[in-house]
Amino acid sequence: MTSRHRIDRRSFLKLSSATLAATSFARRRVFPQAAEPGGVVYSAGFVPPGADCKVAFVCDHHYWPGHLENWGDGSQITTSTDRRMPDLVKVLNEESPDLSIHAGDVISAGGSFFPPPEEYGRQLAFAERFYGGLSHPYMPLPGNHETLEPQYVSDTQLESWSRHFGAPYRFYDQEGWRFVGVNCLLPNPEGRYGYGDAYGLDPVQLEWLKGSLKDASAHGLKVVICTHVPPAGWVNAADFEQLIATSGCVKAVLCGHTHRNSISFLGGVPILVRVANVTSPFGYTMVHLYPDGGILAIQKSQHFPFDDFISARFQPGGLGSEGDRYLTIGRTSRLPLERLKVIGADVRAVIVDGHLRLTARSERALVLVDSSELRNARLTLTAVKAGGERMGGIALAAADGSGGIEASVTSRYSPDGKVYLARNKPGDREVLARSWFNIGDNIAYRLVLEIRDGRVRASWKNMLDLEASVDPGTAGNFGFFVDRGSIFVTDLKLERLGPA
Repeated sequence: MTSRHRIDRRSFLKLSSATLAATSFARRRVFPQAAEPGGVVYSAGFVPPGADCKVAFVCDHHYWPGHLENWGDGSQITTSTDRRMPDLVKVLNEESPDLSIHAGDVISAGGSFFPPPEEYGRQLAFAERFYGGLSHPYMPLPGNHETLEPQYVSDTQLESWSRHFGAPYRFYDQEGWRFVGVNCLLPNPEGRYGYGDAYGLDPVQLEWLKGSLKDASAHGLKVVICTHVPPAGWVNAADFEQLIATSGCVKAVLCGHTHRNSISFLGGVPILVRVANVTSPFGYTMVHLYPDGGILAIQKSQHFPFDDFISARFQPGGLGSEGDRYLTIGRTSRLPLERLKVIGADVRAVIVDGHLRLTARSERALVLVDSSELRNARLTLTAVKAGGERMGGIALAAADGSGGIEASVTSRYSPDGKVYLARNKPGDREVLARSWFNIGDNIAYRLVLEIRDGRVRASWKNMLDLEASVDPGTAGNFGFFVDRGSIFVTDLKLERLGPA
């Protein structure tokens, strides 16, 4: 059970002395889990234990229901809105965060889109349905595409948005942390700040923020500020920098707008800009917050290729380096490879910053879950292909990694297919089932590989399923692999199954 305050500018002065009494415990992934008869054999999210709480941060959804254009040469993939929305609801609910923060441009109005009023109304209603499907608390924030008019000249332009979603700036307290959401749209009537959009905090909101930080500091709360446009580009960036640098409680600023992952610093405070949800890899970020003030940010994905996904539309520049996608601030995050067996020559495996990185320069790198041999089992794997020739899951392998059934994806065309099930034999591979699909690097794929009663089934989320027969008496080991390249694994689970 949790209680929370969402404070607008009128009520803040009345409630400035109030704080949230957060009573729920953080939902934590255990690393690793012990085996249970007929249940979980191993489960890991590769996240260090002990977090106060975790939040999902999503920005730049750019929902436009019914829109049929990939605007901006694929930079705004609005054609998939009606499928992306329910899929993201499901994904975020499965993450079970204490809070999800949606930091602007959830819809595609204002600025360069120009929808008519009735279309704008449909967008707001669509966004409201999206939030209504979430099973956890959420914080919506406005972005530069949240208003109907292309030029933001007055706070009255957010009246329709506020009727649906509440105050455009607010805070939410959870387990020793305060998440402060601000509205960075600065009214710019008659070009007061120059031509085009202006960003920053008006005097009223700046005073509200000062009061909120002072109150947080007085009650021992650590603060994360969330906004749409990165503050370095604000009209009053210097005032904001001075405020966060001297507050003593601000640990990070999370923002979007640029559709790119990056990290910088303002007044000694890390500014984390996160990749857009609207473009491949359809990203969101899980942020884990610790009692010592440390923060772990892990970029994840909806796993949303679908049959009309066009790999040529993928813009890899927005992801940045591995260090931009997965990062830890103010603490250590390396974990041991417990109950995981690494196999292969010239292979490196490391768990750091909320993911397991597996790399092989010249051949196959294989990781097996160290357990007894299993006959009926289910392996669930979420992995990002980062340059490898092929990657996938392995089932029923020998203890040395040989043999077994592999479920693979590859970006190369071949008679094997680009998505296939195969039985490995000495010096050979027998393809049992195959298909073709637009497979891309730097995209997260989620695989469920299941063996039950002589049947193998590989399900790649939102893509396709493949099935084949196997010897029902065969037992072996389960794990994952990459050939000549790297993969980043963020979730791994192995379950023992009974007969169907």
